[in-house]
Amino acid sequence: MSAFITYEGTSDFIAATPYLAITLAASGSITAGRAVSVETLNPGYCYQVLAVAAQSGSIKPAGVALATVANGAAVPVLVWGYVKALPALPTTGVFSFGDALVVSGSGYWTASGSILATATSSNTVAGKIVSGSAGYITAFIDCMRN
Repeated sequence: MSAFITYEGTSDFIAATPYLAITLAASGSITAGRAVSVETLNPGYCYQVLAVAAQSGSIKPAGVALATVANGAAVPVLVWGYVKALPALPTTGVFSFGDALVVSGSGYWTASGSILATATSSNTVAGKIVSGSAGYITAFIDCMRN
């Protein structure tokens, strides 16, 4: 993490205000801090994704789950705003400022310097990385850009 970017707390994932969160129903178990997606044909439900990059068509990243919930429960999802302490893979290395925020396996977050956050990448990119290292990322989530 950058020495100049510090946020209080470590478990709520919300780094700064303002932010936008919505409530969706969980389809399967969801872990707080992980990426969740929606299928645009059934947008009231979200699920913890295996890999957004492998998704296409009607499946889009929804944002960051703000609570750990079981199947069928209401889950708050941060869809826009700064977030901190996102669990990241790999757990070694540094995540670069401005790289696209995408999903690795099991809903973990990772970076892609080769994918740009554009309308054509709306099914792969959830935002932009601010900083990160040692398995955690600070980023700006923007799942409402389209």
